[in-house]
Amino acid sequence: MAIIKRLLNYFDQKTRLILATVLIIISVLSNLSAPVLVGRTIDQLVGRGQVDFTVLTQDVMLLIFVYVVGNISLWLATWSTNEIAYQGVNQLRHDLFAKLNYLPIRFFDTHPHGDITSRFVNDIETISDGALQGLLISIQAIFTIVGAIIVMFDLDWLMALMVLITAPLSYLTAKILTQKSQHYFKLQADDLGDLNGFAEESIAGLKTIQAFNYEEQAQGEFQKRNQQLYQTGFLSQFIASFANPTARFINNVMYALIGLTGGLRAISGQITIGEISTFLIFATIFGKPFSDLTSLTSQFQSAFASAKRLFHIIDFPEETADPVQPEQINQVVGNIEFDQVDFGYEPQQHLITDLNLKIDAGQQIAIVGETGAGKTTLINLLMRFYDVTGGTIKLDGLDIRQLTRENLRRQYGLVLQETWLFSGKIRDNIAFGRPAASMVAIKQAAQESGAAEFIDKLPQGYETVLNAENNNLSVGQQQLLTIARVMLANPPMLILDEATSNVDTYTEAKIQQAFNKLTQGRTSFVIAHRLSTIRQADLILVMDHGHVIEQGDHRQLLAQNGYYARLYHSQFED
Repeated sequence: MAIIKRLLNYFDQKTRLILATVLIIISVLSNLSAPVLVGRTIDQLVGRGQVDFTVLTQDVMLLIFVYVVGNISLWLATWSTNEIAYQGVNQLRHDLFAKLNYLPIRFFDTHPHGDITSRFVNDIETISDGALQGLLISIQAIFTIVGAIIVMFDLDWLMALMVLITAPLSYLTAKILTQKSQHYFKLQADDLGDLNGFAEESIAGLKTIQAFNYEEQAQGEFQKRNQQLYQTGFLSQFIASFANPTARFINNVMYALIGLTGGLRAISGQITIGEISTFLIFATIFGKPFSDLTSLTSQFQSAFASAKRLFHIIDFPEETADPVQPEQINQVVGNIEFDQVDFGYEPQQHLITDLNLKIDAGQQIAIVGETGAGKTTLINLLMRFYDVTGGTIKLDGLDIRQLTRENLRRQYGLVLQETWLFSGKIRDNIAFGRPAASMVAIKQAAQESGAAEFIDKLPQGYETVLNAENNNLSVGQQQLLTIARVMLANPPMLILDEATSNVDTYTEAKIQQAFNKLTQGRTSFVIAHRLSTIRQADLILVMDHGHVIEQGDHRQLLAQNGYYARLYHSQFED
């Protein structure tokens, strides 16, 4: 119930809602007036020679006027409810995307990107469809039912009671079937997100799948998920589909009983034929809203299940709030200290324990170690993608938790092994960190990173538009652009996480020269598996299971003949 209330808040546009309600009332009154006029006309025609053509003409003209007014009102009401629905969905989509900017990295590490995309596209579309249909039909149904009851009791109270007896039966039937199908609609939405996530993974890794001849296994995994979606989708729709036919069956039985009762009462002179005709029309009008609402059951249940998935994101705990009165760093020196730092991605599983480390300003720090040793975790803590669970990390003597994340992250330039470029021109991708940068500065950054060499060969040069998947550039070229982006941003400190892993040795040497120039006098962190790239580092940290087991420069670590020496010789032995 709380989910429904929250969802309705997005469609709470009072002015438009009042306008739509007024228009629907006019449309409903027109629809209710038409059968009365038809019944009166029938009574006049049944009188044969006693037909008053003046009155008959007036009734026919009034009937035409009523239909015109009713249809125009319905069209305007539909337009108004569409505005309410689309604006509500627009606000919901806006809130959902805004929420993503404040979610911790932990959320994205634990939720497949395909499932998140499915919530943006499929779930919001489902809510949109349910809102478009539900708003108009629900308002229309309420006033139609109330108006029909008033008219039916005015015509014949006995037959009106017969109609009312069947209404609770239709409602109870629909409610039982709705409760049965609700569980399966939730499973259907989850299975659809799972299928989308797997499909996105498979498409992104298609080359790897083909290289390892994994096509059949991938097809089998897809078919397994697809079959699961089919089963939950079939069950949800199958159970919900019983609601409408059941309501129609009850209404048809009621229609036959009223016809029989009305015929008997007409024989006894208690009701006219025109009134019987009018009553039968009103019995149909009264039953139609129930049929419409039950036919919307599946849409309502789908929308409800989708809303739960969306509110799961909106309600997900955000990153810890920045301090109310934060410290501010405007000019970074670059001294960093890890003081008894503890951290674990899971509360019961500590990756880093009691880490103490002092880094002087301007030093180039290289971090090496096996996969899972904690190298990238160290970077995550520096950038506050994750917060330490114990101890403190200090920048120039300040606990980084006393800074805003924006202020902290502006001090770093980050180049990751995984490249990210958006659809747009090459020059805009390079200027991502400095949108106001001049073309001269953009070209200089591209020249220093080595990207200018291939950019100049492109037909449109820096105006070349990259597509969404960046298929028109190699992985190495994409990485050069991300390096140029950081060089243009010119941050006070640098973090390079396997930044040259996708480039050739010649290009790597050129980039290394640019990095040496860029890192001069700046505190910088370099994660590397190629130890040849970090021999000039001022300090090399050797990590294992979250602990710094060795530290020193290249010569010192070789002289220790420990873990680093074995790792280095394993890469360069003859």
